[in-house]
Amino acid sequence: MIKIVKNKEKFLQFRQVCTVFGIAALPLFLVGTPASADKLDDIVSSGALRCGVMLDFPPLGYRDASGNPAGFDVETCNDIATQLGVKPEIVETQAPQRVPALVSGTVDIVVGGTTPTLERAKTVTFTDPYNVGKLVVVTGSANKISGFDELKGKSVALVRGTLPETAYLAACNGWSEGCKNLSLANNAEQITAVRQGRANAMIETNSFMSALKASPQGVDLEICCNVPGFTDWTSIAVPKGEYGLRDWLNLFIFWQVDSGRYAELYQKYYGTDAPSLQPGN
Repeated sequence: MIKIVKNKEKFLQFRQVCTVFGIAALPLFLVGTPASADKLDDIVSSGALRCGVMLDFPPLGYRDASGNPAGFDVETCNDIATQLGVKPEIVETQAPQRVPALVSGTVDIVVGGTTPTLERAKTVTFTDPYNVGKLVVVTGSANKISGFDELKGKSVALVRGTLPETAYLAACNGWSEGCKNLSLANNAEQITAVRQGRANAMIETNSFMSALKASPQGVDLEICCNVPGFTDWTSIAVPKGEYGLRDWLNLFIFWQVDSGRYAELYQKYYGTDAPSLQPGN
């Protein structure tokens, strides 16, 4: 693991070394022009890192039996803070509020299963992917289907502002039956809609559904099939134009993978070997 940086002077020396190393040894990482304001220095000076994390989205984020934040994203935030030598602060952030929380300054970064879409990139800046998954169609026991195309003409529960919503709308806009999406604020509402029959199905990530199926809350839900053509790459989001912070986080992600920490966390929270973070692998 990277040596923990205890103070700002050492941190700045460390950052200079990281920048040189990132350019020389990691040419695939994007190195941007320094922003006029340096969020990275501000975080170190403040002594705290405020991470926006979804705590209703296991195994990425949830509350344990004692009510404390836990999950893959929570531990990733803690690891980032450790390497910066600051205190982690987990700010519970629902899916539709991830980008607004970053823009408003409520959080410093978002480690919340955020897909780096081109539309979102107009508003915030993204790192390289730190996690990856697939999208799946889920039904209740009374509404089983066998393929994605069978969603035509059926109501689908979706969480607003998420990749599952984007994937469904991209498909249904080309269907003669049109779109029958039920737009909801969070996963709890989404699951309830399927259970109550207000929606025939829902679309979510395979990681979320694997965790849900392993719990009592998922006993009556069935994973039907993958959504074709969509890989759920997830990145850390930072304020728009904060390239120094983004570049440092890209190097952090590299070390998480190279040190085995990424694989360790993935095995802990998903129960399987970690997938490659390189497209095409």
